[in-house]
Amino acid sequence: MMFSGGGEGDTGLGRINMMPTAAMLSPSAEVSPRGPPPQQPQWGLQETKEFIGIRAELEKDFTVTKRNKTLWEIVSAKMREKGYRRTPEQCKCKWKNLVNRYK
Repeated sequence: MMFSGGGEGDTGLGRINMMPTAAMLSPSAEVSPRGPPPQQPQWGLQETKEFIGIRAELEKDFTVTKRNKTLWEIVSAKMREKGYRRTPEQCKCKWKNLVNRYK
């Protein structure tokens, strides 16, 4: 069986462009849904202080309820108001780490 259109040594794949596209070079390019989630930078000292303050405001609510998912969403939203982008899961994990290190 013969394939037409190929030159000598041509595998039929055509030329591959090795130049990066604008999407590859752009820091704001979206990450593929199959790729790993983008890494958040480490928590800074000021961000941690703000976080502890927000969590302290809600201490009573955290001690009253057993399901804290909504409270961590509130903490995350308040962090966003202060200019920090942290998910409720990141806030919960940070709190657990702070408590464990304190102990």
